[in-house]
Parts: sequence; structure tokens; C-alpha cells
Amino acid sequence: MRFFQRFAAVLRVTAMSGAAAFAAVPIAARSAETISLGAPGAPTGTLWPLYIGIEQGFFAAEGLAIDVVFARSSANVIQQVAAGSLDLGETGALDPVRAIGQNADVAIFCIQATPSPYGLMVKQEIKSVHDLKGKLVAVGLAVDIARTYLDAILAANGMADADIDSLPSTSTAARLAAMESGAAVAGMLTAPALFKAQSDGFVLLATSSDYPTKFPFEAISINRTWAAGHAEAAKKFLAVQAKAIAWLYDEKNRDAAIQIMAKASQDTIDNVAKSLDFFRRIDFFDRDTAVSKAGMRAAIALLQEHGDIKDQLAVERLIVPGISQLRE
Repeated sequence: MRFFQRFAAVLRVTAMSGAAAFAAVPIAARSAETISLGAPGAPTGTLWPLYIGIEQGFFAAEGLAIDVVFARSSANVIQQVAAGSLDLGETGALDPVRAIGQNADVAIFCIQATPSPYGLMVKQEIKSVHDLKGKLVAVGLAVDIARTYLDAILAANGMADADIDSLPSTSTAARLAAMESGAAVAGMLTAPALFKAQSDGFVLLATSSDYPTKFPFEAISINRTWAAGHAEAAKKFLAVQAKAIAWLYDEKNRDAAIQIMAKASQDTIDNVAKSLDFFRRIDFFDRDTAVSKAGMRAAIALLQEHGDIKDQLAVERLIVPGISQLRE
């Protein structure tokens, strides 16, 4: 049995064949190869393809079972992937690049999403970005991608990070909690928490997709040592990922997709439906899971500018050849 570091949350979802109980799972599925995947915080819409693959039996059909583990932050997820405590990790796209630049045992498995789904949610009295001056804003840690996107919004409005008071928070769930407790007047949230905040009276002031960056938003990372011994399982995961994303974008699956995420996130049907419309509007999930060379060069340049990467880093070093794919 695998033991996780103390910051890993105890919340865990094991997938065999959708929602069926173990007793109902066929013998073949019970012997499925288990892949552990970490994610920050709690279930959010960014994990939609994963839950579709679980609930629709796509993983089970490939002889795979997915053990989902929630950690406190993206940085924690990457640490666990690098240590070999997790096989895969879903994080912001900058996190694995930073780790690879420090020679961690990590690679980018695939790009899951290019546009950012963050919304800057604020109390109703905040009417413009400038009204945030001197106010407490719940945002990611210094190395969190949420802060990078907030900085882009601030810069476009002639402001800087120093103009606001930052409340470092490890996940969307933590930022929403800070806002609802009254500790922060604003926060960077992803769906469906974004729409939960809206239903609680907060207002959408800006969306990060309106302030596009040249690097992708989200990646799934892989432990290189695990990949070397489980190449076929890794390739099957990628095939399921592509199948689940295509299924999600098929309009005839809309109601079923909403039910799947409502169950996973424990959110309302209305909030989840709004989340699905939002993701479709910004074309969030990449149908092609290959790693963009241009996007990764932009990520490397940004991290070098911030001093997170000291040496030159070739794009080819970011992936596992034969498993991950590069595209221009």
C-alpha cells in the first residue's frame, strides 16, 4: 500500500467501473492496473474528463483503475509526483516546468487545457480592478499559476501585485472559503466554484481568458521512473483522456456530463451547467493532448524571467519520448 506525505488530503476516489460497488465489478476489472493521480484542493471542473472516464467506464475498458488523491496545492502535487508517491498529477502548466528545471523526476504527460478558466470574483461594492487597491484578495501562493493570471489582469489595468494585499491560498476551494468568511473581498476562482460564488452574491469582475498568455494553463505531469515501467498504461490513459474530452464536447452528452460533475463536486446542477457552458465558450479542454513547443517556450521564458529556472531548458527535456507528444 502506498503512503503519502502528510500534506496529502485523506479524500480519495478509487475508480473501477463507474459508480458500481466492488462486489459488482467483474473479475477482470478487479485486477485492473491502478494509476494514482493527484490534484490540488478538491474536485473541480478541470477534472471533468477524468470523472467522465471513470463514470463512463472508459478507464475500466482499458484495464485501468484511477486512484484520485487531493493535496493542499499544485506545488504539493508536483512534489509527490517527483517523489514517486503519485504516478500522475494535474496542476498548472508552470509547475512541472519549474520542477524539470530543477532536475526533478517529472515530465509533462499532456496538456489538458490552454486557456485559463479563472474568474476574478469580487464583492458587489468592487466596481473595477482599481477598486482592489489596498484590499485583501485571495490568490495563489507565490509560485501558483492563479497569481500569474491575476498579475496579468492587474498589469493590463495599470496596477501591480504590490497595489493589493494578497491572501495566499492553496486552492480554489480555499480561496472561496476565505471570501465567504469575509476575510477577502475578492479571489481567483475556477468553475464550478466561480458560479457558487456568483450564487452567493459575488460578482465576476474579470476572466483571465480575456487576458490571454502565451503559455498553456493546465498540464498533467508524470513520474519518469513510473513511466519507464508502465508505458502501455500511460498510453491507454492518454487515449481515455482524448475520448473523454470528445465525449464532453458532444452536445448529446450534456445532461449526463452535468450529472457526473455535480456528483463529483457536490455542487448544484445549475452551477455545474453554467460551468459547462463557460468551458465550452472558452474552448477550455484541449482535444489534442500533445505538448505545444511554442507554449512551453513561453512558459520557460516566463520562469526564467522570474528567476525560477537558472539554466537553459530545451523543450524536448519536458516530455517522456515515446509516450508524450510534441507539436509546434
